[in-house]
Amino acid sequence: MHTFLVKGRGFSEGALLLSTAPALLGAGGNVCGGFVSDALVRRLGLKWGRRSVGLIGLSCAALFTVATILTANKFATLFFLGLVYAGITLQQSVLLAVSIDVSGKYVGGILGAINMVGSFGGFLFSVSFGYFVKWFGSYDLALMPVGLMLMVATLAWLRVDATEEIIPERPVAVPEGAVPALS
Repeated sequence: MHTFLVKGRGFSEGALLLSTAPALLGAGGNVCGGFVSDALVRRLGLKWGRRSVGLIGLSCAALFTVATILTANKFATLFFLGLVYAGITLQQSVLLAVSIDVSGKYVGGILGAINMVGSFGGFLFSVSFGYFVKWFGSYDLALMPVGLMLMVATLAWLRVDATEEIIPERPVAVPEGAVPALS
């Protein structure tokens, strides 16, 4: 982000202290996501209460990525980047909640896999961004793949159903006449 702000938007090294602002908006988005999800689950039910936060968060992040590309103002860029991050983090706590909702006794492994995929995606983006800048010849256009991925991720939330277990537990067959053990 610092390279983008300095080379893409003309920030001085001293002004980079302002680059902490998006992280603050992101932290707020993360906390709000959990509260918004809880309120929407009470109002809409588990499936749409969780799904709605993902749809709202990532669609806003995609929209503000486009706004970041279209603005030349340094401070508007920081604000829009903060809103991108807030949209992403708005759905993060819900992503964890859905993982718990659908994982059953496999929650540790599933959350670990989700974290690994997310970390790998972050690594790929950090490595590829410089190549995108070189390929597109622009720091702004290099954000286009980010916007596209956010749009794809938004659509993926339409497939998320917090009411369906990923690996349904099979009922244990009890032989006829036997008394099942209490857990």
